[in-house]
Amino acid sequence: MQQLGKLLLLPLLLCLLPCESIAQKPGRKTRKPLPPATICKIASVPKGMVVVGYKRNSACSDGAELLVKRPENGDIICAESPVPSGFSLATEAQGVLVGTCPAKAFLISGASSGQASSVDSIGRAFASGTSNIQVEGEGTVLRLLPDDLNGSRHQRFIVQLASGQTLLVTHNIDIAPRIDALKVGDGVRFNGEYIWNAKGGVIHWTHHDPRGRHVAGWVMHNGKTYK
Repeated sequence: MQQLGKLLLLPLLLCLLPCESIAQKPGRKTRKPLPPATICKIASVPKGMVVVGYKRNSACSDGAELLVKRPENGDIICAESPVPSGFSLATEAQGVLVGTCPAKAFLISGASSGQASSVDSIGRAFASGTSNIQVEGEGTVLRLLPDDLNGSRHQRFIVQLASGQTLLVTHNIDIAPRIDALKVGDGVRFNGEYIWNAKGGVIHWTHHDPRGRHVAGWVMHNGKTYK
């Protein structure tokens, strides 16, 4: 009788084993997020994104992968990058600001805050030691200096930006009119070429180029433009 009971119990145990083994299996593993897609061609740049550089990648036919991001005011983008709606090219980047772009690069600004990005470009040029970049900005006259009469005559004054950075403006008065009414504390706007120095930098070419070979600059004071 005892032997019969063992025989009846064995099939019951065999039926329970699959259920028990299933219950002991761990839950499904969470899938790891997929890596971002590699972008090799300008045509593949997602809408609203900009190209900020390149890096080597043998997965791309020409050996270079595009580095993309969502644009912000003051970004430096590669010349071939799409420019999203609401942004425009502010000025061409020079020196180290070109980064890993294969050719030219440009600073972009948003439609509503072009001035902020222009100030950013001056700050970036100073921080990186970059020269020969066309910039636009505004500041307060901090100090008036004697005119430089060596060679072409230049009116000289120091302005301070909202960031606290100071700039020496050298305004060629052999080409553009002199700003006779300028005084300390006045606000001025300017467009010219930035040259780096340890004190904040110099702005020159604040005038037109009689030969038409250089971007025209200007100084605006009390609503009047001097160029």
